[in-house]
Amino acid sequence: MSLSQHTNHLADQSSPYLLSHAHNPVDWYPWGEIALKRAKAENKPIFLSIGYSACHWCHVMERESFENEEIAAILNEHYIAIKVDREERPDLDHIYMTFTQALSGSGGWPMSVFLTPDLRPFFAGTYFPPDNRYGRPGFAQVISEIAAAWQEQREQLVQSSKDIADEIWRHLKRDSGDVLLSRELIPRGVASVMGMYDPVHGGLGGAPKFPHPLELSLLLRQYKATGDMSLLNAAEKSLLGMARGGIYDQLGGGFARYATDRAWLGPHFEKMLYDNALLVPVYAEAWQITGNETYRRVVRETLDFLLREMCDPAGGFYSALDADSEGKEGRFYVWTKAEIETVLGGDASAIIRYYNVTDRGNFEGHNILHLTGESDRVRAETADFEALMSRSRAALMAARSQRIRPNTDDKILTSWNGLALTALCKGYQITRDDRYLKAAIDNGRFVRDTLFRDGKLIHSWRAGKYSTGLFLEDYSFYLRGLLDLYETDTSDNNEQWLTFAVHLADQGLNLFMDDFGVLYLREPNQPDLIMRPRDEEDGAIPSSGSLFIGGLFRLNRLTGNEEYLHAAEKSLRHLSGKIGAYSSMMTSALFALDYWMSDKVEIVIVGDGPARDDLLDEIWKRYRPNRIVVSSRSGQSAICRLFEGRTVADGEVKVFVCRNSACRLPVNTVEDLRKQLDGL
Repeated sequence: MSLSQHTNHLADQSSPYLLSHAHNPVDWYPWGEIALKRAKAENKPIFLSIGYSACHWCHVMERESFENEEIAAILNEHYIAIKVDREERPDLDHIYMTFTQALSGSGGWPMSVFLTPDLRPFFAGTYFPPDNRYGRPGFAQVISEIAAAWQEQREQLVQSSKDIADEIWRHLKRDSGDVLLSRELIPRGVASVMGMYDPVHGGLGGAPKFPHPLELSLLLRQYKATGDMSLLNAAEKSLLGMARGGIYDQLGGGFARYATDRAWLGPHFEKMLYDNALLVPVYAEAWQITGNETYRRVVRETLDFLLREMCDPAGGFYSALDADSEGKEGRFYVWTKAEIETVLGGDASAIIRYYNVTDRGNFEGHNILHLTGESDRVRAETADFEALMSRSRAALMAARSQRIRPNTDDKILTSWNGLALTALCKGYQITRDDRYLKAAIDNGRFVRDTLFRDGKLIHSWRAGKYSTGLFLEDYSFYLRGLLDLYETDTSDNNEQWLTFAVHLADQGLNLFMDDFGVLYLREPNQPDLIMRPRDEEDGAIPSSGSLFIGGLFRLNRLTGNEEYLHAAEKSLRHLSGKIGAYSSMMTSALFALDYWMSDKVEIVIVGDGPARDDLLDEIWKRYRPNRIVVSSRSGQSAICRLFEGRTVADGEVKVFVCRNSACRLPVNTVEDLRKQLDGL
């Protein structure tokens, strides 16, 4: 039977990842009541496979095992097979990844977990080859032996699953006791990050090497606080190393998920919305601190990539681009020397040197474009280099666009769109490119009008289909994005974003925080979860709990609502033990702590005089991570308390610079504003 003749229970799903498995011979179910009831009724173990659409090894395991008729027959006879898109169900991913890491010492995707019918795990791994190879047991052998054990040793497996579930629960809810929240925790976290720093190539750790934008932002923040040049040097070496490496798309902009080597050369070619959205702000901060135009160029090119390749016409942003095309990893992005010569003709020689292209190549006979010292020499030696680069990049991009594109996961996740919203705002502030502000406003409208349904924030949307379930990460990330948009959109209609932010904060507190200040990933009493997971530590994306705390602190200053302050303080104190014990995993919490303990700086712009844009430029080009900037042409606000008593004459603009609620005399010229900001 051909694969096209198979159709399983994933055929009516909206996730591109699930749909890509809809014609496997495996009788896949989506996670839900039907599959879970069948597992209990037939007393069969569940094989749970968790992955995502841009995952290279997920595709490999599908080709090798899930399209294999013999393996499918074993799964179909002995298991209830369930597929989960980790991006749609971060709660399930969080729970079962914890078990997988505890059992195997590492985690990753595809995640392969074996559960009892009551959803408790008893065995797990990640990628399994179809037969014994690479030092890994073959998948056919694994599922056959587990099926036999379920028949012959069921009681032991069930008891083992209970013990394991208890251990996971203890791990997930572990607290390290309370510690005194003080500024000393911040340098402790910085020291932990620097302990992982690679002084040769930049970045943290060895291969595979991930970008770690939050930690790099922490280094920049502590450099400004202390003047410690080693922190700035570490951040810059990392940011420049990525910008010059193969992990960065030298033609089209945007970052791959990680590099497979220490030197940032070989990317794992998938491009995720969250990586790019998180990297834009730290590059913007580096530009504010150093004035190095490389950083602002990376901001522009990365946002341009998002607008060109990952933006839905309605205003939302897609989740990911696949690593593979034409059945090969990276084929869309790599070049042979001959291909470049054919496209560029007489311009090819300099460009080949600039991007370090060789006949042999550096990736399976092809070239990953990257920059080295030779690139710098070409730039210095070539007349009209910028004109050469402009036309050459355009020609190469045009040629690349004719290739078969990687698949796009066009699922729109509210949480990741919140990260993108922040990136667009930060990009607009340092470039004043109106396209970024327009995209940010379009995104705010799209989420409010389309993803906020029946008074609740939807997690995932695709092709008119909505997910079910409420998640803290959506409320947390989008709350932060809305606060950034409120500061960045200086139009007369900007208060709509603060109004929406207040609503999300109020609802988020009711849904996800308990009486002790603990923030949970999901609302209580979910029947398909064996435990209620928290999200307190940073991973590939920030901790939704910590970002929510930061949002509450900002809202308190904007609105004067003390309930936000008390809730944020209580939740931050709950995290104090973890901040003290696991500071390298708590960067977002350190940001919230830094804001809480810092002087509160608010800059209030009122009126609409001719100098307004110049005054905003003077504010936005400066690095000050904990400031709040608000603006109103009328000086009136029903929500924001910072405009109280701020009035100006028609045609006039004034800026009020305030520290800890004490304001200096208002100014209306860039020179006077510069003096006041320098004085901070």
